[in-house]
Amino acid sequence: MRRLALMAAGTGVVVGMMAIPPGAAQAQDKNAGLRLSVVGIAVKDYPKSQNFYEKVMGFPVAFTFSSADGKRTTTYYQMSRDTFLEMQSATADVPPGLTHVHMVTDDLNATIARLRQAGLPAAARNSTTPNTLTEAGVAQPSNVKNANVFDPNGLRLELNELIPESLTKKATESWSAAQESKNTSLELSVVGIAVKDYSESQNFYEKVMGFRVAFKFPSADGKRTTTYYQMSRDSFLEMQSATGDVRPGLTHIHIVTDDLNANIARLRRAGLPAASGNAASPNTLSDVVNVSQGSHVKNANVFDPDGIRLELNEYLPESLTKKAAESWK
Repeated sequence: MRRLALMAAGTGVVVGMMAIPPGAAQAQDKNAGLRLSVVGIAVKDYPKSQNFYEKVMGFPVAFTFSSADGKRTTTYYQMSRDTFLEMQSATADVPPGLTHVHMVTDDLNATIARLRQAGLPAAARNSTTPNTLTEAGVAQPSNVKNANVFDPNGLRLELNELIPESLTKKATESWSAAQESKNTSLELSVVGIAVKDYSESQNFYEKVMGFRVAFKFPSADGKRTTTYYQMSRDSFLEMQSATGDVRPGLTHIHIVTDDLNANIARLRRAGLPAASGNAASPNTLSDVVNVSQGSHVKNANVFDPDGIRLELNEYLPESLTKKAAESWK
């Protein structure tokens, strides 16, 4: 699925009453060479979540594997040809919710060198220290060449190079026209994060990671700013400040569909009941279809058994994410 559209060129673009830096919409030389590939989640009740993602959401299983001690299972669900959801059981140290993201690069060594030059210090493979980048290795048993970046809030951004034996690479290459026709027409497109120090995180994502600003807009009361960083043509990171109710870290994901109403109808048939308004009740689909005032995207929220928010998006002609993607060069 490749969709999306145009962001104006010139000396600067004004979106949502805030200006995008001149040339940001075209500065391909600032492209970080990374694209969103996987979002990781931890779940309380594995069978219940299996049923939700397989039977309700309709995601096919790409592959599974067990931990070295055989006590935990990891399941990769394939949302689209190139995007996945990685599911593991929650533990005492890892509570239920969104855990990390994977970003694919064509050359991990070159990406590591670029990030070292940008000032990210080295850390050991098992480190979780904020503002560091671990050494490269090959993850087992997924056979992905990887390294972990930890942002100022400790959020883990796993950098992946899909070498020939990588299970994600094999799943992508085996994605057929038949699967595409049976696919629920959903694709991971945005990860949302909340941050403690907005200025520090701006510096990290713009100057260190090299993500360009796609657009930004203020909240209705003018007290908070939302910034969309563009990782690749079709993938974004949405950043807001943490609040008393929203802790720093991953907050939600966006999944794009070409037909939101059709997917809502399909999910209703699969047994997903309506929530009242925008209530965040587990195992529900909001009964309200909104057009977000900031990004102008038609959307509805699904909440999984652990309350993880999966925002279903349909891009309208005026959607800012659509315009940003179509301006990608």
